[in-house]
Amino acid sequence: MSTIMKRQKFLFVINPIAGGLDKSSYIHNLDKIFSKKQKDFNVLETRGKGDDEQRIDEAIQIYQPDVVVAVGGDGTCNLVASVIHDRDLLFGIVPLGSANGLATELDIENDVVEATDLLFSGSEKNVDAILINEKHICLHLSDIGLNAKVVKRFEENKVRGMFGYFRQFVREIRNAQPKKFGFEIDGNYFEKSALMVVIANASKYGTGAIVNPEGQLDDGLFEICIVKPFPFYAFFAITFHLFKGTLRTSGYVDIISTKHIIIHNLPQEVLQIDGEIHDYPNKVEAKIIKHAFKFIAPC
Repeated sequence: MSTIMKRQKFLFVINPIAGGLDKSSYIHNLDKIFSKKQKDFNVLETRGKGDDEQRIDEAIQIYQPDVVVAVGGDGTCNLVASVIHDRDLLFGIVPLGSANGLATELDIENDVVEATDLLFSGSEKNVDAILINEKHICLHLSDIGLNAKVVKRFEENKVRGMFGYFRQFVREIRNAQPKKFGFEIDGNYFEKSALMVVIANASKYGTGAIVNPEGQLDDGLFEICIVKPFPFYAFFAITFHLFKGTLRTSGYVDIISTKHIIIHNLPQEVLQIDGEIHDYPNKVEAKIIKHAFKFIAPC
């Protein structure tokens, strides 16, 4: 943790539909909070029309904030990260999304009052990022296969929140079939059958499922978690291991730490990055960017 940087001007990037939660009362309360703190803030609401990155970039150039705050879920955090990468700005999170995995990883409370107070009092934590296919930033978890299909179903469905996610998961797991993927690490190539392949900067999903027990956000490495085919009777045991953080002992997961990998998406499965779908790439190249962002987090 470093010393506290200047925090006078805050730009809140708010996803109004994240998590199916109304954000209007939160925006209204910001006036009171910032009046007491004698600090300045501005609000930009995302529109999901493909121009949000440009709008955030323009707002930063005009307003010149010290802190940019993502108000939403992992997708909103990823959107902000894609704009402020390589800028000397603090990154704050107020978790109000369907999946708040990154906030959970940083020990940021889901309580919006506490999360907002933290913006003023929290310490600064350096966090790595993963660059995917030379253009996409991953802060948290990306994957190909089973979970990405669930995320795609979730995006296309009207039922939001955690219930909506679990509903789509149950539908997808019934028909899950392993696929063969190719992996290149340090010049070595191998193939494995998998239900999904996770590119993990963090340790757990927003659901609390710990897919990468040894994951750390600031160690200059990320992990590849290969979830191998398993018999149906092992499902509940694997679920137990997922939530206990002992998945490596299940025998159905291989975990490899690395700084760089190329995954050959031979079956052309869908890819998701921090909860957002990114089509069906032929290959996925991932490499670490050490200490890419400075987040406000608990001491």
